[in-house]
Amino acid sequence: MEQTRLEKIAAMVKKMPVEAVLITSPVNRQYATTFPSSAGACLVTEQGDGYFFTDFRYIEAAEKAAAPQGYQVQMVTGGDYMTPLAALLKKHQVKTLGYEDRRMSVSAYHQYEQALPSRLTPLGGRLEEVRQVKEEGEVEYIVIAQRMAEAAFEELLPMIRPGVTEKQLAAELNYRMLCHGAEGMSFDIIAVSGPNSSMPHGVPGERQVQKGDFITFDFGALYKGYHSDMTRTVAVGEVSEEMRQVYDTVLRANVACCQEMKAGCIGGDIHQLALDIISKEGYGEYFQHGLGHSVGLEIHEDPRASLNGTAKLECGNVLTVEPGIYLPGKFGVRIEDMIWLSPDGPKNLTNTPKELLIL
Repeated sequence: MEQTRLEKIAAMVKKMPVEAVLITSPVNRQYATTFPSSAGACLVTEQGDGYFFTDFRYIEAAEKAAAPQGYQVQMVTGGDYMTPLAALLKKHQVKTLGYEDRRMSVSAYHQYEQALPSRLTPLGGRLEEVRQVKEEGEVEYIVIAQRMAEAAFEELLPMIRPGVTEKQLAAELNYRMLCHGAEGMSFDIIAVSGPNSSMPHGVPGERQVQKGDFITFDFGALYKGYHSDMTRTVAVGEVSEEMRQVYDTVLRANVACCQEMKAGCIGGDIHQLALDIISKEGYGEYFQHGLGHSVGLEIHEDPRASLNGTAKLECGNVLTVEPGIYLPGKFGVRIEDMIWLSPDGPKNLTNTPKELLIL
């Protein structure tokens, strides 16, 4: 039987020199309890006891969501989290308490340090490591978000024509993802055309699409807190031989890496595969970003597939594969899919075709 998240976190605590962990960041609170909120705190002990504190605004919903996950839900008044936390730490004889040093502000750290009876010890990225291996339910949410994004993109294609601006295309894509049920965008949409497409993270502007342009769209939808991420580059009217060669090179790199992205592989080796394919065609210096990153409750998670990366990929990871070539002042091409390293092998979660599309 699969461990509950509470059990996973308790198992993590047992491997550390602490007796309990305090979870205060919104993203890790949501992971721990499945409940999203703007206020709250979790305490998990090495024995597997879980407590979730929140205020009156969330208490009813928290009881419905967090209690079935094994948490005792308690309401705080006047924003006082310290008093009930301190009482529980004494009850469980917690001498050393792990805290989220990468996410907690210095001022919040000092408040906890002064108010709690336990010595605070940094967790580093250990909670994020627990989140790296996705449950099938998490993958389902990512897939739902991805299908929303794909449906919106399919509807956008007939609107791509000379004269429309990058901002208009980005706004339309945003609107249509929301119409398909997205809670929001995974990140600010990238929709850049012509020479602007040579900027990997360019910002949509007032430039009007012209015949002979490449347009790169990088976007994703948000569903129940989980992100999707995809990139497609399309052409308008016609392409030059150089544009076609660059596109074909990026596509070959994408396809090869999607096939080789498997549990047990080293992320840096997959990046190197893409770089080798691109370099062989003479474009190596124009591919300078990492090949891919994991996605989940955050758009950029570990493990990653990047140059010199040493992370070993595991069954349950969901990573992007997004090689690109960017020729300054001319154009750029990026093609991005999401790969789930499932128990049955790698599965591409992206359905949108990626062969060169000339509109």
